[in-house]
Amino acid sequence: MPVDREVLDAQLAALGDFDKWFTRKERRHLHEVLTPGETIHAITSGLLDGNTWLVTVTDRRVLFLDKGIIYGLKQMELPLSHVSAVSYKTGLLFGKIQVSTSGGTKLIEMIEKKYVSKVAQSISDLINKMKTPAHSAEAAGRNDVVSQLERLAALKRQGILTDLEFAAQKTRILSP
Repeated sequence: MPVDREVLDAQLAALGDFDKWFTRKERRHLHEVLTPGETIHAITSGLLDGNTWLVTVTDRRVLFLDKGIIYGLKQMELPLSHVSAVSYKTGLLFGKIQVSTSGGTKLIEMIEKKYVSKVAQSISDLINKMKTPAHSAEAAGRNDVVSQLERLAALKRQGILTDLEFAAQKTRILSP
């Protein structure tokens, strides 16, 4: 299901300054490939495998779009959960970003110099955020709730807790 164009325009406006060269056709189709709730963190254009692609970094993936003159829209994506490393290099006018996954690497070249570090840092921040202890703490908290409910159910089965006591304790555990 495509994202509403106004939502996309608002996200692009919130990004401020970003590379608008050479990828106008691709940006027109970006709303078709984004999913509802997906947030754009960085966007640029660059050369990948000999073609100019729109590179969009979202909270879920690094998305590559290439709209040909004759052929349709080509799309490639790297889920952030699969990205293991990001590196970049800048030159006099342009730079390049290398995104590594367990399946290989993608080298995006000919990115305007002032956007290289912004895009690379955005990818790096997002993958680090996915690996932070906050995510682990949330998962541990969910596991703790499950284990508490299992213990409660066991106490009820053993006849230690009444139905009323079980319901009260369950409500207490599940309350935020």
